[in-house]
Amino acid sequence: MSIFRNTIRRSSRRERLRRIDRVFEIILKFFLVCYFLFVFSAWLSYRPSFRISEIWIEDTQAVDTLPVRSVVESELASRLLWKIDRNNIVFYPRRKMYSAIMALDTRIKGVTMNVESMKRFTVHISEYSPAFLWCPTPAGFEGASTFDAKGVATSTTGCSFADETGRIFAPAPEYSGNPFIIFMTTVSEESRNKSAVLPREEFDKMNLFLRKLAMLGFSPRIVRQSGPHDFTLFTNMPWVIRWSSARDPEEDARNLALVLQNLSGDNFNTDALKAIDLRFGNKVFYR
Repeated sequence: MSIFRNTIRRSSRRERLRRIDRVFEIILKFFLVCYFLFVFSAWLSYRPSFRISEIWIEDTQAVDTLPVRSVVESELASRLLWKIDRNNIVFYPRRKMYSAIMALDTRIKGVTMNVESMKRFTVHISEYSPAFLWCPTPAGFEGASTFDAKGVATSTTGCSFADETGRIFAPAPEYSGNPFIIFMTTVSEESRNKSAVLPREEFDKMNLFLRKLAMLGFSPRIVRQSGPHDFTLFTNMPWVIRWSSARDPEEDARNLALVLQNLSGDNFNTDALKAIDLRFGNKVFYR
């Protein structure tokens, strides 16, 4: 029995040594393959047929192309594992370029990169398009010197651009007049984190109401938040519209059209109005 146990021990030891040898053999093969791939990649990265010789920055409008070009050139000049040249169509750092370019300017909405004709590296920049202005609400708006009696902006300072979804994306220059609809809202903490003039659902309802007003012949100029969900709208009319975003925009637009139709039928001079209040459903108040 002792001879049998010794045989088993010697057999198990040899088997263990074989397993260790196989592990070292696999590790050695792995490193040899990695070394071969590294040498081949380094050799390939310096081949003239794969190197990038031109950089084109396209589709920019407000974004400065020089910082974008600088980022691209800097990343292409970097090395991968200290040896592999990244200035080629195989190893250029797409993700790092994308992140660095997106961080350059808040006007940049998206970046696409591709290599054309094997030599030309093209960066396409898409930008946010301004659709509205967001301005901090001044104290005592009614008597603010930057607006006339009808709510027309004589100058706008400290404002920011917002796109068609209400996203605030860049500081705006000073304007006179109303080249864009101006939102003067108290940005909540929730929407501030998202850089939005209003929470998305509320903004969508407001935007729908503005479109309905335009269909009725109004030219919206300023949307001023006067309380939670409560807004005062200044248009091309000498009177204002008070509206709640808790309401249905389409229903309120129909109510407004009906009120104006009835006032016109009664030969009422609408220029004498000061406000039409739509915040209370079918009960429309005017003064």
